[in-house]
Amino acid sequence: MSNATFDAIFSRRSCRAYTGKKVDDETVALLAKAALAAPSGNNAQPVNVIVVQNVPLILELEKAVVDYFIKTGNEPIIERLKSRKNKIFYNASTVFFLAVKNKSAADAGIMSAHLAIAATSLGLANIILGLPRMVFEDPDTASYWKEKLAFPEGCDYGLAVAVGYAADEGKPHEIDPEKLSYIK
Repeated sequence: MSNATFDAIFSRRSCRAYTGKKVDDETVALLAKAALAAPSGNNAQPVNVIVVQNVPLILELEKAVVDYFIKTGNEPIIERLKSRKNKIFYNASTVFFLAVKNKSAADAGIMSAHLAIAATSLGLANIILGLPRMVFEDPDTASYWKEKLAFPEGCDYGLAVAVGYAADEGKPHEIDPEKLSYIK
Protein backbone atom coordinates (compact mmCIF):
# COMPACT_ATOMS: atom_id res chain seq x y z
CA MET A 1 0.00 0.00 0.00
CA SER A 2 1.39 3.37 -0.99
CA ASN A 3 0.42 6.37 1.10
CA ALA A 4 2.20 9.75 1.18
CA THR A 5 1.92 10.06 4.96
CA PHE A 6 3.38 6.62 5.61
CA ASP A 7 6.05 7.20 2.96
CA ALA A 8 7.17 10.33 4.85
CA ILE A 9 7.08 8.55 8.23
CA PHE A 10 9.08 5.55 7.05
CA SER A 11 11.64 7.56 5.03
CA ARG A 12 12.32 10.23 7.68
CA ARG A 13 15.77 10.24 9.26
CA SER A 14 17.83 12.48 11.48
CA CYS A 15 20.10 14.42 9.15
CA ARG A 16 23.45 15.59 10.53
CA ALA A 17 24.81 17.36 7.44
CA TYR A 18 23.10 20.14 5.49
CA THR A 19 24.15 22.14 2.43
CA GLY A 20 23.29 25.48 4.03
CA LYS A 21 20.98 26.36 1.13
CA LYS A 22 18.13 28.57 2.35
CA VAL A 23 14.64 27.09 2.53
CA ASP A 24 12.24 29.41 0.67
CA ASP A 25 9.77 31.52 2.64
CA GLU A 26 6.66 29.81 1.25
CA THR A 27 7.92 26.40 2.37
CA VAL A 28 8.91 27.73 5.79
CA ALA A 29 5.43 29.21 6.23
CA LEU A 30 3.83 25.91 5.23
CA LEU A 31 6.00 24.02 7.74
CA ALA A 32 5.16 26.52 10.48
CA LYS A 33 1.46 26.05 9.72
CA ALA A 34 1.91 22.25 9.90
CA ALA A 35 3.57 22.65 13.29
CA LEU A 36 0.71 24.78 14.57
CA ALA A 37 -1.78 22.16 13.34
CA ALA A 38 -0.34 19.62 15.81
CA PRO A 39 -2.74 18.42 18.47
CA SER A 40 -2.15 19.31 22.10
CA GLY A 41 -3.49 18.11 25.41
CA ASN A 42 -6.90 19.61 26.09
CA ASN A 43 -6.30 21.74 22.96
CA ALA A 44 -4.31 24.08 25.23
CA GLN A 45 -1.89 24.87 22.39
CA PRO A 46 0.97 25.67 24.81
CA VAL A 47 3.72 25.73 22.16
CA ASN A 48 4.96 28.83 20.32
CA VAL A 49 7.00 28.42 17.14
CA ILE A 50 10.00 30.68 16.56
CA VAL A 51 11.58 30.30 13.13
CA VAL A 52 15.24 31.30 12.90
CA GLN A 53 16.96 31.70 9.54
CA ASN A 54 19.61 34.14 10.76
CA VAL A 55 22.73 32.02 10.21
CA PRO A 56 25.06 34.11 12.43
CA LEU A 57 22.53 33.74 15.26
CA ILE A 58 22.28 29.98 14.70
CA LEU A 59 26.09 29.74 14.79
CA GLU A 60 26.27 31.87 17.96
CA LEU A 61 23.79 29.57 19.67
CA GLU A 62 25.66 26.50 18.43
CA LYS A 63 28.87 27.83 19.99
CA ALA A 64 27.05 28.62 23.25
CA VAL A 65 25.78 25.05 23.50
CA VAL A 66 29.26 23.63 22.90
CA ASP A 67 30.75 26.09 25.42
CA TYR A 68 28.15 25.05 28.00
CA PHE A 69 29.23 21.41 27.84
CA ILE A 70 32.91 22.34 27.95
CA LYS A 71 32.24 24.55 30.99
CA THR A 72 30.38 21.77 32.80
CA GLY A 73 32.99 19.16 31.86
CA ASN A 74 30.49 16.65 30.50
CA GLU A 75 33.08 14.43 28.81
CA PRO A 76 30.71 12.00 27.01
CA ILE A 77 28.86 14.92 25.38
CA ILE A 78 32.12 16.78 24.67
CA GLU A 79 33.50 13.70 22.89
CA ARG A 80 30.28 13.27 20.92
CA LEU A 81 30.37 16.94 19.91
CA LYS A 82 34.03 16.65 18.86
CA SER A 83 33.16 13.66 16.68
CA ARG A 84 30.55 15.86 15.01
CA LYS A 85 32.94 18.82 14.59
CA ASN A 86 31.11 20.72 17.34
CA LYS A 87 28.00 20.98 15.19
CA ILE A 88 24.64 21.21 16.88
CA PHE A 89 22.56 22.46 13.94
CA TYR A 90 24.75 20.80 11.28
CA ASN A 91 24.72 23.80 8.90
CA ALA A 92 20.91 23.77 8.56
CA SER A 93 19.58 27.06 7.18
CA THR A 94 16.36 27.03 9.20
CA VAL A 95 15.68 26.09 12.80
CA PHE A 96 12.21 25.94 14.33
CA PHE A 97 12.38 26.54 18.09
CA LEU A 98 9.41 25.29 20.08
CA ALA A 99 8.88 27.42 23.18
CA VAL A 100 6.51 25.82 25.68
CA LYS A 101 4.34 27.00 28.54
CA ASN A 102 3.78 24.88 31.64
CA LYS A 103 6.62 22.44 30.86
CA SER A 104 4.52 20.87 28.08
CA ALA A 105 7.19 18.45 26.86
CA ALA A 106 4.65 16.03 25.36
CA ASP A 107 3.07 18.78 23.28
CA ALA A 108 6.50 19.92 22.06
CA GLY A 109 7.28 16.32 21.10
CA ILE A 110 4.04 15.98 19.16
CA MET A 111 4.64 19.28 17.36
CA SER A 112 8.25 18.37 16.52
CA ALA A 113 7.07 15.09 14.97
CA HIS A 114 4.44 16.93 12.91
CA LEU A 115 7.10 19.33 11.70
CA ALA A 116 9.66 16.61 10.93
CA ILE A 117 7.21 14.48 8.96
CA ALA A 118 5.89 17.53 7.06
CA ALA A 119 9.47 18.53 6.16
CA THR A 120 10.25 15.00 4.99
CA SER A 121 7.11 14.97 2.85
CA LEU A 122 8.44 18.08 1.08
CA GLY A 123 11.83 16.48 0.44
CA LEU A 124 13.59 18.39 3.22
CA ALA A 125 15.98 16.84 5.70
CA ASN A 126 15.51 17.48 9.40
CA ILE A 127 16.58 16.61 12.90
CA ILE A 128 14.82 17.04 16.24
CA LEU A 129 17.15 18.61 18.80
CA GLY A 130 17.06 18.49 22.58
CA LEU A 131 20.68 19.42 23.28
CA PRO A 132 20.27 23.22 22.92
CA ARG A 133 17.97 23.08 25.96
CA MET A 134 20.93 23.49 28.27
CA VAL A 135 21.64 27.14 27.40
CA PHE A 136 17.96 27.94 27.90
CA GLU A 137 18.06 26.40 31.39
CA ASP A 138 21.50 27.53 32.58
CA PRO A 139 21.00 30.51 34.94
CA ASP A 140 24.03 32.21 33.35
CA THR A 141 22.61 32.14 29.80
CA ALA A 142 18.85 31.44 29.90
CA SER A 143 17.56 35.01 29.92
CA TYR A 144 19.99 36.04 27.17
CA TRP A 145 18.86 33.27 24.80
CA LYS A 146 15.17 33.58 25.60
CA GLU A 147 15.39 37.30 24.83
CA LYS A 148 17.57 36.81 21.75
CA LEU A 149 15.06 34.32 20.29
CA ALA A 150 12.05 36.35 21.45
CA PHE A 151 10.53 33.60 23.58
CA PRO A 152 7.13 34.74 24.82
CA GLU A 153 6.91 35.51 28.55
CA GLY A 154 6.57 32.35 30.62
CA CYS A 155 7.86 30.04 27.87
CA ASP A 156 10.75 27.63 28.13
CA TYR A 157 12.69 25.62 25.57
CA GLY A 158 10.72 22.60 24.40
CA LEU A 159 12.63 21.29 21.39
CA ALA A 160 14.10 22.53 18.14
CA VAL A 161 13.81 21.11 14.64
CA ALA A 162 16.56 21.95 12.16
CA VAL A 163 15.40 21.80 8.54
CA GLY A 164 17.22 22.11 5.23
CA TYR A 165 18.71 20.30 2.28
CA ALA A 166 20.72 17.18 3.06
CA ALA A 167 24.43 17.21 2.24
CA ASP A 168 24.75 13.50 2.84
CA GLU A 169 22.99 10.29 1.99
CA GLY A 170 21.44 8.56 4.91
CA LYS A 171 18.71 6.16 5.73
CA PRO A 172 16.06 5.93 8.41
CA HIS A 173 16.72 3.87 11.51
CA GLU A 174 15.80 0.23 11.50
CA ILE A 175 12.43 -0.53 13.02
CA ASP A 176 12.74 -2.90 15.98
CA PRO A 177 9.74 -5.25 16.00
CA GLU A 178 10.69 -6.33 19.54
CA LYS A 179 9.39 -2.96 20.76
CA LEU A 180 5.83 -3.87 19.75
CA SER A 181 3.28 -5.94 21.59
CA TYR A 182 -0.44 -6.48 21.24
CA ILE A 183 -3.05 -7.16 23.86
CA LYS A 184 -6.26 -8.55 22.33
